[in-house]
Amino acid sequence: MMKRALRQLRRLLSPALRRPDLLASEELEAGLDVVYRFLLARGADEGGRRHYLRLMREEGMKLREVAAEIAASDEFQRRLKRRTGRFNEQLTDAPPPEGFVDVRELMNTLSVAELAATAEDYFRKTIDFADRYLAKPLADPHDAPDLLGSFAQLLGGLRLAPGMAVLDFGAGTCWTTRFLTQLGCAVTAVDVSATALALGRDLFTRLPPLGDRPEPRFLLFDGYRIELPDASVDRIVCFDAFHHVPNPADVMRELARVLRPGGIAGFSEPGPNHSKAATSQYEMKNFTALENDVVMADIWRWARAAGFSGLELAIFSTESCRVSLQQFEDLVAGGAPLDEYGERLRGFLTGHQMFFLRKGEQTIDSRDRDGLRGEIAIHLERAEVRGGEPLRGRATVQNVGDAVWLPGQTLVGGVNLGVHLRTRDGRPLAVDFQRIGLETSTVPGQAQVVDFAFAPPAPGEYLLEFDLVSEGVGWFEMNGSATATVAIAVR
Repeated sequence: MMKRALRQLRRLLSPALRRPDLLASEELEAGLDVVYRFLLARGADEGGRRHYLRLMREEGMKLREVAAEIAASDEFQRRLKRRTGRFNEQLTDAPPPEGFVDVRELMNTLSVAELAATAEDYFRKTIDFADRYLAKPLADPHDAPDLLGSFAQLLGGLRLAPGMAVLDFGAGTCWTTRFLTQLGCAVTAVDVSATALALGRDLFTRLPPLGDRPEPRFLLFDGYRIELPDASVDRIVCFDAFHHVPNPADVMRELARVLRPGGIAGFSEPGPNHSKAATSQYEMKNFTALENDVVMADIWRWARAAGFSGLELAIFSTESCRVSLQQFEDLVAGGAPLDEYGERLRGFLTGHQMFFLRKGEQTIDSRDRDGLRGEIAIHLERAEVRGGEPLRGRATVQNVGDAVWLPGQTLVGGVNLGVHLRTRDGRPLAVDFQRIGLETSTVPGQAQVVDFAFAPPAPGEYLLEFDLVSEGVGWFEMNGSATATVAIAVR
């Protein structure tokens, strides 16, 4: 059926397919739009339009080659499946094109160690592109929106917090590792390619994260065992890497082993027909790079066997749908969803799967800003003291949020009671005037009582505003928690 469709398309676009060099710019765009509408039943999206016009104008790509590439895309194959209901059988019955690489045959022919060696060989052969690797995700204007948009969605689902131990699995040249480190995570970058990890180290040397951040670790993976202790990481990030794994069930067990109870593993991967895409065939043909299909039923079966307890998939798209002001206002006001965007979203999701695996029941602690809520009551022994005489009192704080408060001495996420110094009319004098330490953890619903004494400010009349603070994360007032204010006088 695909061959018949392509023959019909060829007839529709003749003679443009035979002499694309004769096409004016507007005719080239019109031809591209015909290809999109015929094969995908929609106009060309802006990203695809820019990509293919650049290839045709600058690199001499022909419309017939554009049509062949789009016909090999996950979106077209999904449409074909929906229309015939017999997509898999057709793929099985139809003879593969000349030079077609069957990913299953590749996995059956080469061992895990051999495929790991091909990954290392890939980076060694393409070392001339080192700067391009290190510039990711901003190496290419065409790829950047998808990389940045997907990574942002992955971060949102992982609920990261500063100080978390994060495994960046399949880190490659480590641009994701650098981003995670900049967020304050203690990251271990794992990859089968020593050359890729060496480039990652070079990235941190040339472009170190800003501020005081944990030093990343770089760990070579043998394809079987991750050299980390059991239950040693809080989160796992796998960005566009799991589909390169030749032994996914074994690796899934390793990921579950090193993840702590309550942890999350987040994946951003291609779709169930990824191996058939033109770019995948190119990589497998020229570099023996494994470009496996990602079938969610298989993923969930391996994950449950490994000990994961929950699976969530993200519905999103990095491709926006641009509309008129009237359409926008109608939609925001409660109008019906746009059919065009729904179709585009479905097309995106056939080739982009983001999913999160959970291990056990998730607990939130005070490294997560969203769960921070508290109530404060302050009792001063005396509201008026002499200069040099300590201010003494008792504070009662209660956890009314969702997060467990870590002990105050915890470097990131420890909860203490802070004091802001203000004038009597409320103007700030010192935001970090004092800290009152909370020595133990506090679960939701629990209260702590702590006695305090600290040196007063210079003689004058002031307000002391008490607010809880998660160190390195933020003040509780930022989440809407009420502060407690008392007036003092220093004579």
